Amino acid sequence: MKHIYKYLVFLLLPFLANCSDNENWTIVTDVQPGTYITGSATMYSGEAPASALKVFPLDGNADGLSELVGIYTWLNADGDFTISIATDLNQVVKYGKGDEVKKTNNIAVYSLVQDATPLKVDQDGFYFIVVNTSLKEINILPVNYGIIGAATAQGWNAETPFDTPTFDGKLTVTWKGTVNLTSGEYKFRYGGDWGNYVNVSDGTTARLFTDLGNIGTSAAPLIENSLSQIKPGGANFSTSFGGQFEFAIQYDLRSRTFNATYVLIGGPVIPPTYPENVYLVGDATAYGWDSPGTHAAAEMHKLAGGGENVGIYWKILYLEGGKGFKVSNANWSDPNLGFGEITEFDPNGGTVSNSGGNMSVAESGMYTIVLDLRNNAKKLSVVKASVYGIGDAFGGWDKDVAANKFTADNTAKTLVSPPLKANGNIRMYVSHPWIPDWWNAEFNVFGTDIIYRNDGGDQAAVPGTAGQIITLHFDDNKGSIN
Repeated sequence: MKHIYKYLVFLLLPFLANCSDNENWTIVTDVQPGTYITGSATMYSGEAPASALKVFPLDGNADGLSELVGIYTWLNADGDFTISIATDLNQVVKYGKGDEVKKTNNIAVYSLVQDATPLKVDQDGFYFIVVNTSLKEINILPVNYGIIGAATAQGWNAETPFDTPTFDGKLTVTWKGTVNLTSGEYKFRYGGDWGNYVNVSDGTTARLFTDLGNIGTSAAPLIENSLSQIKPGGANFSTSFGGQFEFAIQYDLRSRTFNATYVLIGGPVIPPTYPENVYLVGDATAYGWDSPGTHAAAEMHKLAGGGENVGIYWKILYLEGGKGFKVSNANWSDPNLGFGEITEFDPNGGTVSNSGGNMSVAESGMYTIVLDLRNNAKKLSVVKASVYGIGDAFGGWDKDVAANKFTADNTAKTLVSPPLKANGNIRMYVSHPWIPDWWNAEFNVFGTDIIYRNDGGDQAAVPGTAGQIITLHFDDNKGSIN
């Protein structure tokens, strides 16, 4: 039933505890059209601007959707809350908990039912409350930030959690965490993924940002000992040095803004330097003994993901058995690695022999060469090339599926895929025990060129059609999808 409200609301008293008595009162004579959260679990005793849910940016839609409104807020487990929707001035309907639509550790979704039992949360904490006003659904997301990125020990695979957030009972929610970083990029994130999906009235879904980044449009450093405004879905942060960082993120309930800073504990750790480019050369290769850097296609590739992946290089090529090859920086500069300069050969890889100071393999064929320069070592692995497809066009996301493995054609010096199983985007990668995950060493065919992800982000989508076959010629980085 609709109710008409005209009242005096005592709103957000703890927020204004240091003000005079008169300032403690917020007079609300009319409830404006909109969506509001109120109740004993919240800081909001009535429908007013401070308790209003607002349209927010979505991943892929900076303007958001008018039917999706949200608010970041603190909720107490010993109270409850309702959602009020005012469709006209002072025309307010209160909604409570309906049927469960979905519930996981990262999101709980319920239908909203008029005048139903109020909603509750299981534990005190900071939450993102998203209401779909068309579907009458509420999405409740616990927000517990951590840190993720190339600068962290887990790279871009998972966030390292911060301490449980605290609330000062007035305005500020705070997360703190102490982590060891290397140089590189990072962000703050919650929920274990790059966004939760919420239902939209047209039967599709919209993706929420679960990360916090820089306000600017490109990677930039966070400022030490000075709170800087940050935002959901922002650009990466970056650090040019490592060390022990004590981070603090704050959310201000009145201004609805996130801010963050850090303190460096101890001195900075200057990261090791690795060559920007490393090349394969020698008469065992298609590039001969021309000076390294002469042939762009001879360049080895970096791994995506940062963190512990920095300092590893890989390349697929055809090697002639019994002939020599080396790995070198441009123009024979350091590192310039022959057989004697390698500190360790992969004990589980193929046999690499000394050929007049150079390296050689006995059997001609398609090989993957992986070079690991981390920890002041010079490790090398030479194995028969293993390339796999993965994703929609290959029928699923399981790694190293035998049916999705490419076949070597040593006469044509190519690797050839099985026919694509379905219409969908093509993803492919080289598999090797020294490469942690498939996406660390992926590549794709754009036109007639093989383009490598290297240490960058996701590549543009390449659609494929069921039945098509991919042919890869790595010696000149050319390929086809037919």
